[in-house]
Amino acid sequence: MTAVAATLLWTVPGNASANQNTVKSYPVSSGVNYSQYTHTGTNYINHLSVNLGDPYTKLSVGLPSPLAKTQATTALANRDSKDGNRVVGAINASFFDMNNGLPMYLISQGNNVVNGGVISESSNNYVSQPIAFGVTKDGRAEIDHFNFNVRIDYKGTNHLMTGINRQRQNDETIIFTPQNIDKYTNSNQYGIEIVIDTGQPIANTQYGQKLSGKVVKVRGYGSKELVEIPKTGFVLSVHGAKGLEKFKNMQVGEDVSLALSIDDKWMDSEFMLASGPMLLKDGKPNITMNTSNWRASTRTARTAIAISKDKKQVHLVTVDNRSGYSNGMSLTQFANYLAAQGYDRALNFDGGGSTAMGVRNPGSNTVVLANRTTNSAERRVSAIIEAISTGPVSDPAQISVSRNQIGTMLVGSKGSLKVNYVLDAYYNPLKVDNSLIQVTSEKGGVTGTGLTYTAMKAGEDRVSVQYGNATQSFPITVVDAPAKLTIVPSTTKVKPGANVTYKANATDAQGKPIIYSPEQLKWSVTGDIGTITQSGSFKAANKAGKGSVNVTLGSKTTTIPIVLSDDTPAFSDIPSTYAYYTEISFLKDLGYIQGDLDGKFNPGKTLSREHAAVILSRVFNLDTSKSSTQQFKDVPNSHRYYNEINAIANASLVGGKGDGTFDPAGKLTRAQMAAILVKAYNLKGEATKKFKDVPASHWAYTHVHILANNKITTGNEKGNFEPNKPVNRAQFSAFLYRSINK
Repeated sequence: MTAVAATLLWTVPGNASANQNTVKSYPVSSGVNYSQYTHTGTNYINHLSVNLGDPYTKLSVGLPSPLAKTQATTALANRDSKDGNRVVGAINASFFDMNNGLPMYLISQGNNVVNGGVISESSNNYVSQPIAFGVTKDGRAEIDHFNFNVRIDYKGTNHLMTGINRQRQNDETIIFTPQNIDKYTNSNQYGIEIVIDTGQPIANTQYGQKLSGKVVKVRGYGSKELVEIPKTGFVLSVHGAKGLEKFKNMQVGEDVSLALSIDDKWMDSEFMLASGPMLLKDGKPNITMNTSNWRASTRTARTAIAISKDKKQVHLVTVDNRSGYSNGMSLTQFANYLAAQGYDRALNFDGGGSTAMGVRNPGSNTVVLANRTTNSAERRVSAIIEAISTGPVSDPAQISVSRNQIGTMLVGSKGSLKVNYVLDAYYNPLKVDNSLIQVTSEKGGVTGTGLTYTAMKAGEDRVSVQYGNATQSFPITVVDAPAKLTIVPSTTKVKPGANVTYKANATDAQGKPIIYSPEQLKWSVTGDIGTITQSGSFKAANKAGKGSVNVTLGSKTTTIPIVLSDDTPAFSDIPSTYAYYTEISFLKDLGYIQGDLDGKFNPGKTLSREHAAVILSRVFNLDTSKSSTQQFKDVPNSHRYYNEINAIANASLVGGKGDGTFDPAGKLTRAQMAAILVKAYNLKGEATKKFKDVPASHWAYTHVHILANNKITTGNEKGNFEPNKPVNRAQFSAFLYRSINK
């Protein structure tokens, strides 16, 4: 081993693992666990740990069929997955020739040689030494050198061949057997080819094999004749002066024998797959290629396989390289990272755009892509390593359910469950018969039938959901009445004949909404002021009067006084003839807008972002009584509207400007207003007719045309929306009124 080829890297810093944070981690089978990490804040790493000591866990190599037909890692994994041989995770493995799709290096299954491969003479290439990963005959993982020999015995002399079942290169002597990808050798005319027939069909090409036969044909130098590989023999293909000197005098009828051998360590292995360079040896970085070469020094996506010292633990590791997501690693960085994880040996696999890891998610047997590939699509590859669970399908052991609502329940209210998945002891997903699900509670405060449960009595309790032996439980609180019950809007003034829809807000002691069924709300009116439906729709009487609107939920009742009055609006500059009189009066009566100190509304005055925040906090009845963590650096807690701005930010109604500021005194533009209303009221659908001054490249293009589709805006007479123009108070009132009533 040359000094360049075995570059020993510097000592790994002791705090390397402190730079790693777990994003997610879960078992995918009894012996395989999947984890995703962020490393040093710049890289996303995916990791499959495989325990070969688990009796239901094994590794295998997955290959396309035919071999030259590349396929995506997840596609190969799902093809090979079935009951009793469930592929639960996979990574891309062998480098391959992107021209013909064939793997570039040795691959074998059992003793059968699937692909012959080649070793580079230059340490600037990934594979300049014969090193492989595999599972040996004792069921343990191995990463080590191998010595694969293909020898010809001719006239008592043993000759070492340079390869098998691949295209002949300069100064090479290659053997072609019937297991070659093509029935012809397809070698060029600058060499000789000798056909040997053994007289017996050759069903496979394998380690330990010995074949003897006679020369039946010799294609001379310069001939372009296609040479067919006999099903009962093999072909010797020779190029270069040394090879030609040895075999140029071969004659038809002469005896020739072929022998294939591999080191004892690799003989009878379950499989082996050559790659490179080696990254770790004896727990330390040891890279068997020139690390100053661009292939090694470039930061890119990487794939590797690592093993523990006892050879029972195998680790499949990928690091992503995608703009704005993960920076990738050089081979030096990758080797240092793997050493920091405590692995004993590691081998590099194909990286870059080929890097891919697939896993099955809980409740599914489909292997899906776990990492973010360098390109938008998963690349097709020539070989993968598969983590396989052989665990039989058994009885339920785990159940995962979710509730349609989480929170304090009112006595008499109902909740529903969704079964996310049921797994057996080997993490196989099971089909669920919902009729067999049992819902019980420790104290009897909740009863259940199938996927529905009902709160029966107040108190603290714990609900259990059981399916066979699989159980999940969660705590629950049941109350007789909400801690707080309010009616919105809370306006006390209503015009005769008007229609107002009231809603009830019911919260627990922590101010969080409680769970109740709509039919549990009981609406009523007191006095001769009109009628109200059980959905809260109030129809005012056509004459002046006083009374109240009442709502009861559980044992709690809330009342707001109502005055039916046709008095003139409170704003002196908004007469009944004003274009937006109805809209402004509506918002004023609901308490959403207020006038200036002089009693005027000043409808033509532009609206600032902070005043928009105040109005929206009132419209959505947000709690502005409590201070929260500062959201924007230009809105300190001393700001007069600090609570209101934080409240709408926490409710995701209005965001900042991308630089951490809110710009409270800035003018609200018509485009910003459109975005707020579309998001706040969950408006859908895009108008077919587009505004001339809102091109597709405009950031608010979709929001503006959704607003138009919902008849909240029509633009001006010129067909323009004027998206960047500040919105005035009257316009904002009109848009808000239409959105509320939409």
